[in-house]
Amino acid sequence: MKYRQSEVVQKALFRISELASSARDMSEFYPALHAIIDELMMAKNFFVCLFDENKDTVKFVYFVDEYDDVPSNEQFPAEVLRQGMTGYVMRTSAPFLLNEENFHALVKAGEIRDLGAPPVDWLGVPLKSGERVIGAMVVQSYTENIGYTAADKELFMFVSQHIVNALERIRQREFMREEIDRQTASLRDINRDLEEQIVERKRAEKLSAVLYAISELTNTSENMENFFKQLHRQIGLLMNNDNFFVALLDDDRKHIRFPYYVDERDAQLLERRPLSKGLTEYVIATKKPAYIDTEAYDQLVAANKVEFKHKRYGTRPTQWLGSPLLVDDQVIGVLSVQTYTDKVSYKKDDLELLNFVSQHVAVAIERRRNADEVKRVNAFLEKKVAERTEELVGEIERRKKIEEKLFYDAHHDTLTGLPNRSMFTERLQQALKQKRRFPSHNFAVLFVDLDRFKDINDSLGHSAGDEFLLEASRRIGECVRDNDTVARLGGDEFVILLNLISRIDDAKDIATRVIEQMRQPFVFGETEHYSGASVGIAECKSRNDSAERLLRDADAAMYQAKSMGRGRYVVFDESIHKDLVASLHRESELRHAQFDQDFVLQQFDLVSLDDGAGKAREVLVRWQRGEQLLTPQNFLNIAEKTGMILSLDHWMLTRCCEILAGEKSDLPIYVSLSTKHLYKLADVKNLLAIVKQAGIAPSRLVFEFSETELSDNSKRQLTALKTLADAGVGLALNDFGRSSGALQYLLNYPFTHVKLDPRFVEETANSKRAGVMVRNVVNLCNELSITIAAAGIDTPAQLQALRQSGVQIGVGKQLGEPIWLHKREKQEAI
Repeated sequence: MKYRQSEVVQKALFRISELASSARDMSEFYPALHAIIDELMMAKNFFVCLFDENKDTVKFVYFVDEYDDVPSNEQFPAEVLRQGMTGYVMRTSAPFLLNEENFHALVKAGEIRDLGAPPVDWLGVPLKSGERVIGAMVVQSYTENIGYTAADKELFMFVSQHIVNALERIRQREFMREEIDRQTASLRDINRDLEEQIVERKRAEKLSAVLYAISELTNTSENMENFFKQLHRQIGLLMNNDNFFVALLDDDRKHIRFPYYVDERDAQLLERRPLSKGLTEYVIATKKPAYIDTEAYDQLVAANKVEFKHKRYGTRPTQWLGSPLLVDDQVIGVLSVQTYTDKVSYKKDDLELLNFVSQHVAVAIERRRNADEVKRVNAFLEKKVAERTEELVGEIERRKKIEEKLFYDAHHDTLTGLPNRSMFTERLQQALKQKRRFPSHNFAVLFVDLDRFKDINDSLGHSAGDEFLLEASRRIGECVRDNDTVARLGGDEFVILLNLISRIDDAKDIATRVIEQMRQPFVFGETEHYSGASVGIAECKSRNDSAERLLRDADAAMYQAKSMGRGRYVVFDESIHKDLVASLHRESELRHAQFDQDFVLQQFDLVSLDDGAGKAREVLVRWQRGEQLLTPQNFLNIAEKTGMILSLDHWMLTRCCEILAGEKSDLPIYVSLSTKHLYKLADVKNLLAIVKQAGIAPSRLVFEFSETELSDNSKRQLTALKTLADAGVGLALNDFGRSSGALQYLLNYPFTHVKLDPRFVEETANSKRAGVMVRNVVNLCNELSITIAAAGIDTPAQLQALRQSGVQIGVGKQLGEPIWLHKREKQEAI
């Protein structure tokens, strides 16, 4: 009996040691440890807790109990656990065996507290690493006929040391050899019979060698057939295995096959069969090793758990040992030996040995399967890689072409195919480098802007506009040499780099040719359209010139040409530069201007053209700049550029509201505002907030927006205007007739007032066609309930023509002088 107990202990210790090597993590280790303890003693209720000195907490890393439940890995303050039996074991660093009687006595005495369901028997041992307690391990029983003895306490305490070692081995694999030696030494001390110790040691060493060899088979076997042959030979070193087979479940788990089968009586009957009621299926169903002799076989047949069919199962054995092959608690097959004669007899120790070996065999088979699968997958992948490599070669070629296309697209205009700004700048930089190396290398930059492109684009559509740009780029290209560069910057703006010119007259000749070409008619369908070009010329004059300076100066010269009447060229000179500088100074002064001190308001009366009665008023802002009084045309563009326009409009609207609030007149005030207010809903709300704060009716105000600043495809502007109209503010379309899209705004936008542009009014007195157009606009406005007024009525002829055309309201010099509002006293005479 002592040998048997020693053997059980040895087996448990060896399994714990092997578990420390095979367990992948603690979640696998503790359930397996529980199973091992359960084989040594009744351990239905079992838990392990670990002490953390740094946090002064106790964590139940594993807990199984019939009545109590502790969440896995939950930490408790050590102070709380010290009041219980587990804390008592950890506090005293000694094993403790408690039964039901002394449990209540200790609770009553206040030595411990009842922290769970009271057990009948309770056995706890400390887990010690050296002299340091690192935790505790406990088993307990709630059943009267199951208890623990002092021998169990000694055994449990003894096993706990090995569990601590196993924990340390899991944490530090490098100390595995030392732990095995220590376990071997512990086994040597326990075994008093030296001869049996040697036999057991040799057997253990032999088992270790076999297990190591089985583990190595995973890497050394060429295939599964060779693996099973070597496995058969290794198991033969431990026990008789003249009759041996390996059975594996198919993936469908409905059939069983025998990849390796050696038998002295029967050849393999079936390589594959459905699951039925053989001994192999019995082990698969129970997931437990089975030692079946003649008596046990008869009992199983009588219980209808197995059946005997010679053709299916072969000759009936005298003894049969079978152990399940388990991987992750899942049966994958069975390892079996059997005998047909009494000359060979198996013991239950052989079953334990076979079961122990089968655990390693299962892992080895699974690894071998995985290795074969990896080889198969690798072969498949190599094939795919070869195919993919071939595809990638073609893909690389395609990508090279795409990259070339992308590079071309990145440096050329999509519509015309001309170089874009990026490529033009690079070539301009190259010309500057040449200038630095060779000072005699002269070149010039021409900035070309097409006239009336917007009219063509708006009237004929974007498709015709694109055709116009293509034709324009072709004509400009015909005017230059092969070594010159023509680029499109965007819209209707083109630039030309004239390389290697001898004098500035060469650039003037090119500009003249471009202007002449652009004066020729453009034919779209059966109609002819005329455009033109304004050209600015900037000559490179020094080695220190920059690309930015040349483009800027050419652009400034082009705008000078447009302001002089278009269809001409201008060479950049210092006078243009001075104008630019003056513009910058004006911008700086505007940034420092104070609204109430530097700006004044001027009121113009909108009167009836029949009797001169006042109908409305228009308020415009003027900039009092020193002794000069600047009109909006001279500073509003700068205000737009600097971002001051919104604040300036807010100031003017506030002043207009103050005027309305201080008088009893019902005449509305026209307030000219920038369209920048129409891009954000917050800006619209700011305008309405000013009106609301002044406490005046919104209908007493008419907000004017210039036709030239509106965009006929802007949903934001349309939404903003509808918001203002819904608030009750009047909306006036100012500068009506200056562009070709005016009727679009009347039809689709919520305008309630229209003001004819002064230039349109001027043509009315001189052109019969203009008069007809005005009459049609008047009729259209009357039909749409829109109030129409004329601006810039400066002569009696204009007044008469507008009366005949049906216009009833107007403003201008012919109808009265403006009135100054909020004007500084010292400037009243100006």
